[in-house]
Amino acid sequence: MCLGEGFDMKILRRNFCHDRKRRFALTERTLLISVWLMLLALTLISAFIAESADPAVWTVLFVSVTVSIKGRLVIDRLMGLRHATPAIRYTMLSYFYLLPLLIIWALIFPEQLAWLTTL
Repeated sequence: MCLGEGFDMKILRRNFCHDRKRRFALTERTLLISVWLMLLALTLISAFIAESADPAVWTVLFVSVTVSIKGRLVIDRLMGLRHATPAIRYTMLSYFYLLPLLIIWALIFPEQLAWLTTL
């Protein structure tokens, strides 16, 4: 059958667009599943290290880096703020970068922190 003889381009276009949306949904679903599995793995690893090791500097550093990575994954991939307004995205990201730094600072310099926070 020739394209001009009884062939409806609308049907072809609709089927192609539907197939493209389905393929996009599968890749998006695969990405979300892989991000979710990575979050689970990072959580289990950091919980295992935090529970089994002494609270040394390296364990706090590892857990803090893990918190930053997990926060970035959640904000960019699960919350969908990767293409959001920069002010909103950077405000959310700053929490996951500043909080681990403050925790590390409190572990490394406890005397200075106590001096700063006393009345």
